[in-house]
Amino acid sequence: MPPAERNDGDTGSTAEPVDAKAHTLCHHCGGFGAAPAPVLAVVGGVGRTATASRACGLCDDVGRLPGIVPPL
Repeated sequence: MPPAERNDGDTGSTAEPVDAKAHTLCHHCGGFGAAPAPVLAVVGGVGRTATASRACGLCDDVGRLPGIVPPL
């Protein structure tokens, strides 16, 4: 029923409880479970920056954090 038609006195201002299964996408790895790490690579005798993956220490390679976690 739309709010304009309700007559039960409920204003709808109470917050619903957060589901216990709610997760936050990891802020460090973006949900991939591995974070990019720039490393030096020599290709054809020329030094370049290459990207390697390393384990994400914030989410333990899961890609999400338990509960609602704001970025800090």
